[in-house]
Amino acid sequence: MKDELRIALIQSDISWLDPEANFASFADHMPLDADVILLPETFATGFATKDLEVASDPQTVDAIQAFLLLQANRCQSFVGGSAFVKVGDRYRNRFFLASPQGELTFVDKRHMFSIAGEAERFDAGQSQVTVQVHGWAMRLAVCYDLRFPVWLRNDPKDPYDALLLVANWPESRVDAWTTLLRARAMENQCYVAGVNRVGVDGFKVPHSGQSQLIGPEGSLLIQGATHQQQVLRATWSSLKLKAVRKRYPFLNDGDAFTLD
Repeated sequence: MKDELRIALIQSDISWLDPEANFASFADHMPLDADVILLPETFATGFATKDLEVASDPQTVDAIQAFLLLQANRCQSFVGGSAFVKVGDRYRNRFFLASPQGELTFVDKRHMFSIAGEAERFDAGQSQVTVQVHGWAMRLAVCYDLRFPVWLRNDPKDPYDALLLVANWPESRVDAWTTLLRARAMENQCYVAGVNRVGVDGFKVPHSGQSQLIGPEGSLLIQGATHQQQVLRATWSSLKLKAVRKRYPFLNDGDAFTLD
């Protein structure tokens, strides 16, 4: 397990249904000194659920995967973000994480946002996915999954070390965003990286950013400024993680770990 891990979040506006513009913008802000770089949910198209055929066009999805792999190779970092993918006649919100070695891991968003009728068009992911990054076990999740602690619960027998979450979380519910990110860190005794977009989307919904990097005891390492595009950085320590879990072995005191 690498002693220190450098994490970067790119908090940015997203050009609606314009992958090429978004590729150019994010490429310009890619740090060359990070181990992990996260981009917001649906970073290439915006959360364009009324234009799913366009947003999930196979050529667009191929271009998104190629972009992530290219940047992972160029920056020698793990680079992640999500995209809409069509599977049969249904859709998935898929978080891709590209490695510097050219590997691509993905997880599908588990929870459907019922208020917006997502279940009518999207299928929920069935698998919890943990990726090894320089010896760190990292759980992948997408936006609304943040609200569901049972799905993200850490297993004391096989714990993950960090939670990576990409989002388009609206400003109207940003208090939940900032609170739940810290709650997931505290209850799972893990580092948390949550990246959110800024700007107004194609539905005229404003997003304020406020991306966060959080320590395993819930300490706020850095928070993105409201309504500002920026790259956030923090260094995570394996020694700190081990010390927190050793001094306060809360995971071992929980109820039996079960998940249907």
